[in-house]
Amino acid sequence: MWKYILKRGLYLIPTLLGISLIVFTLVRLIPGDPAEIILGQRATEDVIVIIRRQMGLDRPIYVQYIIWLKNLLTGNWGKSLISNVSTTYLLRNRFRYTINLAIFSMSLVTAGGLFLGVISAYKAGSRIDKFIRFMVLFGWSLPSFLVGIVLIYLFALKIKLFPAFGAGELRHLVLPALATSVGGISYISRITRGSLLEVAGQDFVKTARAKGLKNRRILISHILRNALLPIVTVLGMSFGWALSGSFIVETIFSYPGLGFLTTQSVSMRDYPVVQGCILFIAIIYSLTNLVVDVLYVYLDPRIRYERGI
Repeated sequence: MWKYILKRGLYLIPTLLGISLIVFTLVRLIPGDPAEIILGQRATEDVIVIIRRQMGLDRPIYVQYIIWLKNLLTGNWGKSLISNVSTTYLLRNRFRYTINLAIFSMSLVTAGGLFLGVISAYKAGSRIDKFIRFMVLFGWSLPSFLVGIVLIYLFALKIKLFPAFGAGELRHLVLPALATSVGGISYISRITRGSLLEVAGQDFVKTARAKGLKNRRILISHILRNALLPIVTVLGMSFGWALSGSFIVETIFSYPGLGFLTTQSVSMRDYPVVQGCILFIAIIYSLTNLVVDVLYVYLDPRIRYERGI
């Protein structure tokens, strides 16, 4: 198992190198000069040239990339061009908000998606199943920004039950978490229902029914246990996305997480912070996928046998 984990971990190195190159190149394509943004519109050309030289922006782009990559490996992720605060400090400070939102959102996604999926599969073909499938399809089709706006209008402006923006208390997490989790609940519910119905048609389930086992025991002990593999994969990817920061939702609710920090930095052409945020998000997502792969192998003995683990 450890050899497999090490092998999968080594695959991350070229992946992250490729991502770093893409991030560095795309950030440089953003319109606007950081030196002009820092100095303002009234700055003279001579001063702009001096600032560009101090920031290393006058060097060839491949030289800038090599210097930036070298600094990354030594733990120097640069400083914000706007606030002069280190990028690593900003990432640590904002990530704690994002991880709180991600945990809250994934709790709703896991509980709601599994519950609706199990009920829909258990009552397959009934009116309850059709109603759940309709609501799931409706929820899946709604964009997160529209859900967020509706939630702000209903629960923040009309009922005034939850705050519309900010962070700090548990009540600040409710509306952003709901806006983030609606699509996830719908998707997990569809995956759960389909996986359960697929496993329910297997021969070992028919054998269990022939033995006279109760439907509830068959569902929990036989069907649900063997239907977990695709569900775990989707949940892991969803959690990785949630940890990466939901850009639209965090921006709508002015929630000070990684997504909001990234959008602010892009609008202000803050190169070091934008590069740090995107690379940090890529690392988180890659590590989450690694954990999901290892968990997948652990849950399915057939994969361990095929790969000689």
